[in-house]
Formats: sequence, structure tokens, C-alpha cells
Amino acid sequence: MVWNYPEISKEDFMKLLKGGINSSDMFGESMRELDEAILEMKANPLFPKGLEGLSSDTLLKGREFVLEHLMNVSTLKDKQLQAILVAAVESGDGITDIVDGMLCKRQAVVSCVSALETGLKILYNNIERREPLQREDKDTTLLGSGQQPIELLTWNIWQSKGVSYFLSKRTLRLVSGASLIFSAPKAQWAEVLRRLRVSAENDDDILIEKIELLLLGCVTSRWTHLIEGLMSASYKSVTVSEQYEELCKLLLQRSKSLKQNEIALNSKVEEILEYLTEILENRFYHLWKLPSALIAAAIPSWSPLFGLYFGEIEKQLKLDHSTTRCCSCEKDLNEHKNCELVERVWCLYVFHICGCH
Repeated sequence: MVWNYPEISKEDFMKLLKGGINSSDMFGESMRELDEAILEMKANPLFPKGLEGLSSDTLLKGREFVLEHLMNVSTLKDKQLQAILVAAVESGDGITDIVDGMLCKRQAVVSCVSALETGLKILYNNIERREPLQREDKDTTLLGSGQQPIELLTWNIWQSKGVSYFLSKRTLRLVSGASLIFSAPKAQWAEVLRRLRVSAENDDDILIEKIELLLLGCVTSRWTHLIEGLMSASYKSVTVSEQYEELCKLLLQRSKSLKQNEIALNSKVEEILEYLTEILENRFYHLWKLPSALIAAAIPSWSPLFGLYFGEIEKQLKLDHSTTRCCSCEKDLNEHKNCELVERVWCLYVFHICGCH
């Protein structure tokens, strides 16, 4: 179609047309009604928090928002990109410039993400492939004595294991998802988790993934500090018994006033932990299926869940036969060496006594 009005350009005409819609009495009243309807929608407590900025002005830019969303999709395929470019060329009206700017921005982001993933992969592989340290004295192993200090080798293995989990690509994706989910009010994220259901044979797997997501939700705001703290935790010649005693003292020292002060600063975490405690009722054995470092980092010592978790560890150490074993050790505390149970005690010690938070 050819523009046949030399007195005014097509671009100027479109500007005047848009201004006439906003200013005319007929359409102005409609715009006011639209704004009132939008305000009523936003007043609903279940209205998505991510759309709080919605207005008639933003609706006028709907085409730009849709384009921005399409261009920001991480799995944008060649056919989708081709369709966007064809539509931009056919639509005109400044859309080509918008798409061009978004493409440049996307390219910059992709380059940064690619560089970050490469660096994380190198760090992850170095940790996974770390050669075990040679033992100078075979008699210094934890041979049936809780009074023997944890070896440097064992300390490094557990430390590397925790860092590897925190830096894995899967975990980083879960952290990103948890940050988005738990930014919403509790009613909304609880509903999202409730809908994560599949067939009966996979219920346990889904429950464990929910627990993991909830634990990650407790630490998203301090993720970088956790990794830095764990990586910088220096070796200490400490026995399992000493770690256990320090953790017992920590539980006794947590007074009610301190608990209230910390909860005031962690209301979002408190909501997540309350929900997590409910779904874990009589099913604490599910925690043994999750990384020790994650549980130790996510559950603060003021939370009742910390006491319940530590209580389960105590049962394991004291060989309460009514509990499900989480390690292969069959005798008393002195027989626990570098098993999973001792690793869980060590993780709690590192994060809550050594201050890796």
C-alpha cells in the first residue's frame, strides 16, 4: 500500500492519531474506565506481583512487551527467530529498530552467560578431579574412635562435595527457579508447589524435589556468601565428639529473645520453614536423600526444624533401632568414621559453628 498524502508523513499521522485517541472525550472516558478496571484487578491479593506496574500506558506498549518476551526466551529456535524478523520487516512502524536493539542486548547477555558457564565448568571439573592427598600415616585414620580428629583428606572431600553441589548447573537452575517462586506471597508459591504432582509411583521423587526447592528458597538471598564461606572454611583438627558437643551447646544457647529477633529479619525464610516442617511430619527420612551441605546451610539454628533434624542425627548416633539407618555403621558412636552420618555432623559444624553463613 502506497501513502498518497504528501501534506503529512505517515509517521506524523500515526503520532497524531494516537494522541487523538488519548485526548478525545469519547476515548478518554474509555481509557479512564480501563484504568479503573485495572486498579480493581490489582487490588486482588492473588494478582501476580510481577504485573504490579500494569496500566493503560503499558498496554499501549503491549506489542513491544510481547516482542521483548519472545526475544528473551532462552530456547529461542531458528524458526522462531526467523518468524520474528519477518514480522518486523512486514510490520514496520519502528518495530525493526526495536527488534534490532533487543537482538544486540540478547547477544550481549548470551555472551556473558556463555563465559560464566565456561568458568563454572572449569571450576567444577577441577573440584571433581581433585587428586586425593596422600596419607603419611595410615594409623591416623578414624579407626573406631570418636576421639580421633577428622583427617585433612576427609575434610577436603566433604568440602569439595558441598561446593560441587552448589556450583552444578542443575543446582543453579533450581536456585533461579526458587528465587522466582518464593518472591511471590506464600499463598501463591504454596499453590505452585501443590500442583507439582505426577503419577503415584513418582510421588516420593516429587516430594524430595519439593523439599530441595524449599531448602534452596531459604538461601537464595545469600547464595554467593554460602559458596564463598564453604570454600574458605579452613581445616581444623577437631573430633566428631567435639563437633557434636559444640552443636548441642548451640541449641542450648538459642534463647527465645534471640529467636524472635532473627525471625523478624527472616520472615520469608520462616514461612518456607513452617511449610517444610508440615510436609516433613513423620517423614524426616527424606532428608537423608538430600545433600548434607544444603540442609546445613538452609536451616537456621533458631528454627524448630533445626532441632528436629539434629534430633534425628542423635538417634542415628545412639543407634535407636526404631529409626531407618542412614549409614552402614552398626555399632555405637565410636564406630562412626567418615560415613554419611558424620558428614552431616561436620556440615552442621562448618555452617553453624565455623560461621560459613
